[in-house]
Amino acid sequence: MSSAGRLSADARIGLALASLHLFLGFLLYDPTLFPGGDNAGYMILGEALASGQGYRDIYLPFGPLHTKYPPLYPLLLAVFAPLGSLQLLKLTSLVLTTLAVWLTYRLADRLVGRGPAVVAAALLALSPVLLEYSHFVLSEALFVVLVVTSLLWIERAAQGSTAEEGRHGISPALLLGLAAAGAAFLTRTAGLPLLAAAVLFFAFERRPRRFALATAVAFASAGGWWLYQRWASAAPGADVSQPTYLKEMLLRNPYDPAAGSAGPVDLAVRAIENLWSYISDILPRSLAGGWSSVPGGEGVLTALGLAIAGLAFVGWVRRSMSRLGPAELFTVLYAIMLALWPPVWTDQRFLLPLLPLLLAYAASGASELGRRLTAGREGARTPALAMGALVAAVGIGAAITAVGRTPEGIRCLADYRAGAPCDPPEFASFYAAAEWAATNTPPDAIAVSRKPRIFFLISGRRGDLYPYSTDARVVLDGMKRIGADYVVVDAISGTTSRYLVPALRENLPMFEIVYEGGEPPTFVLSFEPDPVAAD
Repeated sequence: MSSAGRLSADARIGLALASLHLFLGFLLYDPTLFPGGDNAGYMILGEALASGQGYRDIYLPFGPLHTKYPPLYPLLLAVFAPLGSLQLLKLTSLVLTTLAVWLTYRLADRLVGRGPAVVAAALLALSPVLLEYSHFVLSEALFVVLVVTSLLWIERAAQGSTAEEGRHGISPALLLGLAAAGAAFLTRTAGLPLLAAAVLFFAFERRPRRFALATAVAFASAGGWWLYQRWASAAPGADVSQPTYLKEMLLRNPYDPAAGSAGPVDLAVRAIENLWSYISDILPRSLAGGWSSVPGGEGVLTALGLAIAGLAFVGWVRRSMSRLGPAELFTVLYAIMLALWPPVWTDQRFLLPLLPLLLAYAASGASELGRRLTAGREGARTPALAMGALVAAVGIGAAITAVGRTPEGIRCLADYRAGAPCDPPEFASFYAAAEWAATNTPPDAIAVSRKPRIFFLISGRRGDLYPYSTDARVVLDGMKRIGADYVVVDAISGTTSRYLVPALRENLPMFEIVYEGGEPPTFVLSFEPDPVAAD
C-alpha cells in the first residue's frame, strides 16, 4: 500500500474510533454540575482571568493569587467564560476526549503496530471512565490529550530521519512534542513524569542538543511554576494555609492533618496497597466496570485487572527491549507517582493519562502471547484471536456499563430540561441552600462551608472551608479569621460532622439557624462571634 493509501486508511480507522466515542459521549451525557468542587475552582479561576482580576481565588474572602493548579486549563475556560454556559464547557471536554481516542490510535500505531493500535483505541473509546470525564469541567481531558500528543511527536522525532532535523538536530516534531509536554505540566503538575521522561530519554540516547532542549523546557515550565508559587505565596493576602501537592502527598491523610506525615515505611506500604488497588479494582473497573453487576462479576474484574496488567507488562518489556522510549519511561515514572499518592485519593481519574499506554501495551502483549503459543505454525491466527479475547472481555463489561447507564442518562437529560436536575439528594439540598443565600444574604457576606467553591459559583458569596481540626477553638478561630457571617451545615461530607458540628455545639450562643431545607436537610446558620448578652 502506498504511503498516501496508508495515511487514508489510518485516518479512516482513527476517525471511526473517535466517532464511536463521540456517539457514546452524547448518549451518556450528564448535564449536571460535577459535585467534587475542583470543577468550580477551575471555572472560578477562568472567570477571574476573563474579568481581568488575575489568577486569583476570588471565592476566598481576600481574593489571593492562586497557587495550586497550573493556569493552562483555566486559561482555556477563560475563553468561554463570557458565554457563561456550563454545557459549552462540558461539550469542550467531550471534544477533547474524542481527540484523545484518535491520538491514542496514532501513538499506539507508532509504538506497537496497527492491529494492537485498533484494539487500544477501541477499548479507550468504550472506557466508562473516559466517557464519564467527557462531560466534567475538569482538566483530565485536556491533560490526556497533551500527554498523548507529546509522546506521539517525541516518538516521531526520535524515529525520524536526519532529513527532518534542522541544522542543530532539532526537528519541528521535537519542538511540538516538548511544547506539549510543557503544556501538560502547566495543565496538571502530574505532568512532571512526562517532562522527566523526555529528559531521561535524550540523556540515554546521548543526544546532547535534544537533551539540553528537553531540560530547558522542563526547567522553564516546572521551574517557572515553582517561582510563581513562591512569589504568589509571599504576596499580601496570600492563602498560606493551602498546601502544595507535594506536602499533601507526604501526609498520611490530607483530610486528617493531625495524623501527621508518612515515613519511609508508610510510603512503602502505601505503594504496595495502591498498586494492588489499581491493578485489581480501579484498572478493570475503569475499562469494564459493568461486570460488577453480573453474579460473580467482582471476581471477573479482579481476574481481568490482573490479566490486563500482566499483558501490559509483557508488551512494555517487549517494547523496552528494543528501545526504552519516552512512552516506556513515562509509564514507569507515572506509575511510581500513582503508587505514592495518598490512598484517599486513589481514583480512576488519576489513572486516565496512563490508560492509552496500558491498553497499547496490553494489546501488544496479547498479540505476542498468541504468537508464542503458535510458534512454528504457518497461517496461525492466534495473535488476532488473543487480541480478540481481550476486546471481548473488556468490551462486554464496557457495553454492560453503557447499556445500564443509558436509561438513567435519558431520564437525567429530561429532568434537566424540565428544570429538575438529577443531582444526588445531599448535593441538591446544598445547592438549594446556596440559591437561598444568593437572594437572602448581603452581597458581601462570607460563608463557611464544606464546598466553598461550589457555594460561591451558585450564590456569589465568598467563603472558605472550615479547619480540619477536632479542637473547637481552632475551628472557631478559623471562622473569625476570615470574618465569617454564615456557616453551612451539610450532609455531603463526613468531615462536617467530625470537625464542624462539634465546634457549633460547644458554642451554640454564637449561632442561629436562618435556613433549613432539602432532604437530607442543609442548614445555614448566622454567626455572631461576640453575641450581645441579654438584658
